[in-house]
Amino acid sequence: MLGNPQNPTDRMMARVAITIFTLGALYGIYALGPPVWWRIQATIIKPFEDPSFEVLDDDPFAAAFIEQHRDTVHKKRGAGSQQPAAASDPAGVKAPVTAAAKPAASPPPPSTPAPFPPPKEVIPEQYPLTRERIQPLLQDGYIMVTWANEHYLDFARTWVASMRRVGITGYLVGAMDDDMLRALVRLDINTWRMNTGITKADLGWGSQNFHKMGRSKIALIQQFMSFEGITLVISDIDTVWMRNPLPFFSRYAQADILTSSDELHPSVSKEELERWPVAAAAFNIGIMMFRPKSREFVNQWVESLKDPKMWDQTAFNDIVRQGAAASGPDGLFKGYHGKLTVGILPVAQFASGHVFFVQRKHEEFGLQPYVAHATFQYSGTPGKRHRFREAMLFEDEPAYYDPPRGFIALRLDIPRALWDGASGKNSQGSMTAEKLATHFALVNHQLLYVRAAIALAQLTGRILVLPPIWCELDKYWAPLHNGNIPGSEFRKPFICPMDHVLDIEGGWFPRKLEDEFGPQVEWREYSFLQNPRTPARVNQSRLAVTVCEQGGAGCSDGSGPGTITEGQLRLAPGLDSTKLAAALKGTDSYRILDISGITRMWPAFREDGGWFTDPEQHRRFVQRLRHMTSVVCCLQTNPGWIWYDLMWDVPHKDRFGRVFDTWHIKLGDQDQRAQRRLLALEGATEGGQSPASFLYHMQQEAMFGLP
Repeated sequence: MLGNPQNPTDRMMARVAITIFTLGALYGIYALGPPVWWRIQATIIKPFEDPSFEVLDDDPFAAAFIEQHRDTVHKKRGAGSQQPAAASDPAGVKAPVTAAAKPAASPPPPSTPAPFPPPKEVIPEQYPLTRERIQPLLQDGYIMVTWANEHYLDFARTWVASMRRVGITGYLVGAMDDDMLRALVRLDINTWRMNTGITKADLGWGSQNFHKMGRSKIALIQQFMSFEGITLVISDIDTVWMRNPLPFFSRYAQADILTSSDELHPSVSKEELERWPVAAAAFNIGIMMFRPKSREFVNQWVESLKDPKMWDQTAFNDIVRQGAAASGPDGLFKGYHGKLTVGILPVAQFASGHVFFVQRKHEEFGLQPYVAHATFQYSGTPGKRHRFREAMLFEDEPAYYDPPRGFIALRLDIPRALWDGASGKNSQGSMTAEKLATHFALVNHQLLYVRAAIALAQLTGRILVLPPIWCELDKYWAPLHNGNIPGSEFRKPFICPMDHVLDIEGGWFPRKLEDEFGPQVEWREYSFLQNPRTPARVNQSRLAVTVCEQGGAGCSDGSGPGTITEGQLRLAPGLDSTKLAAALKGTDSYRILDISGITRMWPAFREDGGWFTDPEQHRRFVQRLRHMTSVVCCLQTNPGWIWYDLMWDVPHKDRFGRVFDTWHIKLGDQDQRAQRRLLALEGATEGGQSPASFLYHMQQEAMFGLP
């Protein structure tokens, strides 16, 4: 029954209803109007004209900001970072023919990566993960998958380039944030929206975001396995493929899961599966293949991760190994209480960062690798990128290989005695300090070249192509054995990855304040000039610069521009920055200064001066030197690391303020001598000696150089 319109109560209720309706309509316009208007604006009135797609958003996290700033510098100045000139055989010494004697072979590069095409509208909601998205991409029933946030866009470009190079068309790259999605769509890369809500910055191994990503990864595997008839191959974004693995996977059609491994000592030397349990190291979930029969296992894996303390890789290992039996003749074994047929991919060909970049087992065994995974490295994301650059596997922008600025390339001269002494004979057994001498003698000799080259790079503004650095000792987060990560074995000396000796992440990569550290030093990897991506016009534009021996004839003394004769320039030794700049005037037209005898180029080095005639410039240079090296690690003692030092040959203070009159081993980051004395002081005072008396004796020790 309708209310009486003359009734005051009914009239009041009608007004309330009208008010509520009006407010609701206004709120609807407020809430829905802008999105509707934006959709009309973007699709009908002015399609593809949204300027927000021109530039990816700034990221508030420091690591991402550094990456973005560096990318901007690369694009504007065409520079970037790293590495050396043709390294001659050290010291005229013919290097032993070992896996470490040259960069890993790389297939010819594809055409130079195209720049971003014009921005186009990307509506994230239109990129879900569905069967319809996957089905057209299947390649013999396989789909190869990786995922990344915007911080790893250059890794995604490299991963996709490697896919295309080896003939893989069935791939997908998950976009963990919408900026990444837009970038991938613009690059015509097969993608879908993950929308994880995880940071767009560097995930950081072991961080909360790293573990969130790990759980998202396992949920992702579960999601793919819910689609019938799909064989899933996943690989982390820090992998690069060198061969099509699908024929290898198809060879083991009975396998439910194939997984990579952290095994460092291969149980096979042919193209076949590792033998379980001989290869008993942790399975690494960075590269895996899943067939439909593994669905129950994957569900159990996801269930186990409800424990917030459980790491995804640990859970995988724990479950697979339950009731596991030994491998059969084909290398397959039963795991997960006999419910799962598992195979361990050959570690020489599906290689970890240590097996590929350090041991180079694929070269030792004469095998073609399928994939390299940038694990076992020590400089974060910049270190991973640099490892791939050293192996000539990274897909950089064209400007990286042909920047406006020129290069400095070095020729090393390593005495035979240093070379022979670093054969590994002196580092057998547990790692103790007395076994470090031959390694440090070899590396410290090479650091003198690096120091002189850093100064020249600052003086000229050229990009430093680092030389290969030869080492005797490996590097690890725990004590070494026989000078290696326990379980590994390879020939010495070997070419260290840069992150073994120099601090890429903390010292070379960040853009430090020039008022404090002097000009930024851009660098390239040691294989840069051998990389097919480096244009021939760069390699062919060389000036051979020879620093004369003392008293040599026909050598420019820096009183004016040096005389260039038949593509060669001879310089007198011991020139300071003013004379050196004068002698090099007129060399700008050469892309590469190929320098021999660089350790004779400058005057005798001192912490307080000698190289740069401007004292403030020299101070800033020294301050930069203090922060460019990494550590040897690890000894049996605690602390078990020792810092490399670019000023090891002169009296100086290191980055921690520790004073060196002559270089000697100091463990850790603090003055261990002071720590020992503090402990002795505690013992002395407990024994009745007064603190004043004890401190007096300490002062006498310091004055007279007593140990």
